[in-house]
Amino acid sequence: MTDFICAYFGRDWTITARGFGSLKQAEKHGLYMMPTAGVFGFAVIAEHEDDWVLYDQFSMLSGKETVTQDKLNNTFAVSF
Repeated sequence: MTDFICAYFGRDWTITARGFGSLKQAEKHGLYMMPTAGVFGFAVIAEHEDDWVLYDQFSMLSGKETVTQDKLNNTFAVSF
């Protein structure tokens, strides 16, 4: 089963929101969070059982960010 995730981030933090039904829903959440003070961008991710895929076309990233997964906590981190 595929889990669609929106990981929105600021200077030194990332919030991972899960439970979206599609890439577009995750993107819509990221766009909704963008006007919030301190939010720099968001990454839309599709997580499968064995791997995960970052969808640049649904994300708002400058290209300098790095997205990593913390398997212990099952969260994603965006750093730049």
